[in-house]
Amino acid sequence: MEVLPGEELQVDFGTGAKIRNQDGTHRRTHVFRAVLSHSRKGYSEAVFRQDTESFIRALENCFWALGGVPQRVVFDNAKCAVKTPDWHDPELNPKLVDFCKHYGCAFLPTRVRTPRHKGKVERGVDYVQENALRGREFETLAAQNEHLHHWESTVADTRIHGTTRKQVLACFEYIEKPSLAKLPLSRFEFYHEAKRKVSRDGYISVNRSFYSVPPEYLGRDVWVRHDSHLVRIFDENHRHIATHTIIERGRFQTDADHIASQKISPIERGIEHLH
Repeated sequence: MEVLPGEELQVDFGTGAKIRNQDGTHRRTHVFRAVLSHSRKGYSEAVFRQDTESFIRALENCFWALGGVPQRVVFDNAKCAVKTPDWHDPELNPKLVDFCKHYGCAFLPTRVRTPRHKGKVERGVDYVQENALRGREFETLAAQNEHLHHWESTVADTRIHGTTRKQVLACFEYIEKPSLAKLPLSRFEFYHEAKRKVSRDGYISVNRSFYSVPPEYLGRDVWVRHDSHLVRIFDENHRHIATHTIIERGRFQTDADHIASQKISPIERGIEHLH
């Protein structure tokens, strides 16, 4: 089924070319493939893992390479994107939800066991594997991606597509690209999330730095979400309880409100406490 320009991007993973290590062994890769459903303009990127971070980074690189954002992204029910597959109401990975909010696009997992709903990209994966990567191996992941980029611009973009009967690049540049939404001012800040136990002195550890937690949570488990700028702390019900800026490794950061009253000196409490 054909769609309007800028309406849909289909994405999928396939097997990439192997990386030849210096000791003669090989490491396998996966190739991320994205195809705009109207123009068939594609994007490919080799990655080592199919985890959530690799998926989001490849999808983000695709948006920036295209110079815009489609209305919706269609993918299957892989664990890197969908937390709980369901025929009617699949639960998305929370990081992917935040990513879609950042870029202002919708994410639509295909229904379980219905790969035909993303047939354009599945044929696109086959095309990359057979035309760009078959029989090849590379010394580095970067070399494979450089090859894919060159192949995209010199082969995939210049072909006349069998269904649209149009040159892929011309259809994209003149028809579909103007319909893509504008990119945000900044890229998505990927965060990490983990459970931590609050120590008896009221701190949790993140990358060997220490951040204070309200005293009522001493000895309890909390959820920690951190990126390159902030550490956010949540209780077991995911209610926000504290935020800190990232500090150097080995240091402590203490919010004055997190210090139990009996541990605060009269001077720290203020002169009014002396009266």
